[in-house]
Parts: sequence; structure tokens; C-alpha cells
Amino acid sequence: MDLKFIGFVTVIVLLLSVISGCIENGRDVSWDTGDKDKQQDTLVDTENDTASPAEPSVNDTQEEPDSENYTPEPPYPEPEEIKQIHGDWDEIDSGGSFQREFNWSYGGYKWSVTMEFFPETYELYKNRSRERDYDLFVSDPYDDELITDIVNHLTKAGKETGLDDTELSYLVVSFVQSLPYTSDDVTTGFDEYPRFPYETLYDNGGDCEDTSILVSALLAEMGYGVVLIELPEHVAVGIKCGEDFQGYYYMYEGRRYCYLETAGENWPIGEIPDRHKGQEATIIPVHKRPFLDIDFTARYGYTPRDVYVDVNVSLKNLGSEKAENTKIYVALQTSDTSKVWDDIESEYLQVLPEAGYNYYVKNLHAPAGEKFRVYVRAYGDNVISDESVSAWVTGGSV
Repeated sequence: MDLKFIGFVTVIVLLLSVISGCIENGRDVSWDTGDKDKQQDTLVDTENDTASPAEPSVNDTQEEPDSENYTPEPPYPEPEEIKQIHGDWDEIDSGGSFQREFNWSYGGYKWSVTMEFFPETYELYKNRSRERDYDLFVSDPYDDELITDIVNHLTKAGKETGLDDTELSYLVVSFVQSLPYTSDDVTTGFDEYPRFPYETLYDNGGDCEDTSILVSALLAEMGYGVVLIELPEHVAVGIKCGEDFQGYYYMYEGRRYCYLETAGENWPIGEIPDRHKGQEATIIPVHKRPFLDIDFTARYGYTPRDVYVDVNVSLKNLGSEKAENTKIYVALQTSDTSKVWDDIESEYLQVLPEAGYNYYVKNLHAPAGEKFRVYVRAYGDNVISDESVSAWVTGGSV
């Protein structure tokens, strides 16, 4: 039996940056109850934030607030300053790299792929948030170089062996199916810990969502239409197929997607384990898109007439595409949530994948004794975040 060897080295360097933008004054509202010195202090990146975000606190006195209550301790950026992420990963030290050889069989041949990995790069991946949908692990732009290299080398070697296009897809699938199955709770200590493609290969395996993410990324790079299929306690892949293809499939937006099992060897496209037949499935489309994660803390101060609120918003794009012309909106909603006591928004921001901003707003206010809550949302031309709200506050208590 012939031995086919493919050797290549993959080095992934993460370069994260933010496009600088600017901020504007807030909009006055018709039910303004008095003079205020409302200020949106600054937008700063979350990697090099020189300001210490204020923790939620309550000033339960009824005296006129002085400036000390509302001025963060130095060092604090000047108003209207936006700082750019410089990134500590512009250069990766290759001294600690190692090589891993992957071996498997397909089509009467033994195949071998050797890749080089870097612990520093792996640590960068480990520090990235898992609070994102599965499809965003597939379309992650920082794995593009890795995925392209694997596809190019496997395709080249497969064609030299005489494989046709369908067989090339099976070659790629068989590579991932050969990876050892490892459960998240054993390898990471978490019940669920989806991995980026780089991590799955670095760790030499993963569970069903990890191998499904990796296969989906590879097949998408080869030009196949793919979706993720989420079943009870299981994730698999759907590959777009024609009506003449025999096998188990799901319909999504009028198209057939044939089932592909990635957790285990020698599963052909269209064959599904018996335990998953007839189970309710959620189809997850795969495409590049932005995804904004937003959170905030608030600090309250009180006078006999007003309640003043400082809000510190954290925004990060956990998606795979730039969030274009994005604004951050902060308001104190009335009990009728269609109205606000006070509000403000940033100017347009261009938020790249993995980029983030801190947005500080000072002295939003509502009348004492009136019910309100803090409301925060980000929106842009191609994205809108989930809303984030505080508990309801009334008058002089939180």
C-alpha cells in the first residue's frame, strides 16, 4: 500500500486592531428636569485601558454630590480620547514551537500531515471568549490561514493521487474523523468548551462540536455549502446536497443538507447514528458576521432633586466580520420603556473582530423618587447587540 506524505508548517499570528473613531455630545430630551453636567468621557480599547472601570456603588446620602464622586481616579484619559489596540502578539517567538504528525487512512492509502504549533499562539486562543455561537468558531478570521493551508495541501496531494472532487471532500473529512475524541470536562474542566480550529489541532482532538467546527471550516473553504446541526447533546455537520443524493438529510431554507458525522472514523456523508434519527434539530447557518457582546457597570449618586448615574460600557466584537458604523446607546428608561429620562450615544465606530471599546458616560440623571433603569445597546449597519439592562431603581435606593 503506497504511503502519501504531505508536509507543511502552519503559523498563525493574531493581529487585532481597532479603527479610531470619535464621540459626540448626547441628545437633550423634552422631559429634562434640570441642569446637568452630563459627559461621555472617553472611548478606550479594552486591551490597553488606562482607566480603572468604576465598580457599581451607591452614594446613599442626600447631599449635593461633589466632583470627587464623579471623577475617576487618575490616570484617566482625556475626554474624546480613543486609544487603539497595539497588541502584544505582533511577533510570536518560534523558539518554543513543536511539530505534530497526523496519520490516517483513506482510499487505499495512508496519509500523513505534519504541522507546527506555537504555545504562545495557543494561549492567545485560550484567552478568547467562548460566549459566541458555534458558527462564529467556523468563520473565525484568525483561522483563515490555517484552514487555507490544510485545504491547499490536501487538495494538491489528493489530485496527484487521482482523486476526484467528491473524493477530495471525503479525504478532508476522513482527516478530521481520524482525530481522537476527547470530552470537554476531562480536557478543560468545563461541561462545554467549543474550540477554534487551531485549538482542536493543537490539542490533537476534541468532542463533537470541535470536529464539526473544523470540518465545516475546511469544507466551506473548498466551496461547499455547510451548516451546523445541533441535536440533543450532539453537534454534526450538514453539507449541501442535491435531490439525487441518497442519505439522511435536513431541509433548511428550501435546500437539502445531508448529515455528516464527525465524531468517529469512516462515517460517510448521509449516514446518521441510529440514536439521532428523528431527534429535533436546530440548523445553524455558517457565514461571516459581526457579533457584539455588551456589558456595563453603573454608579449612582443622589441629591434631593435628582439621581445621577455614571455608566461604564464594555463592548467587544466576538464575530468574524467588522461591525460597521456602530453606535453605543445609553439611556435611563422610565417605567414606560418607550420613554427615557436621559440618554446619550457615541458617534460611529468601526469595530473589527476581537476588538473592543470601553465607553464612559457621566451624570445621566433622573428625577428623585421616579422609577428608572439603565438601558444599554449597540447597533450598526450590519449588526445589533442584545440589550443590557440594570434592575429597576426608584428614587434614593438601588
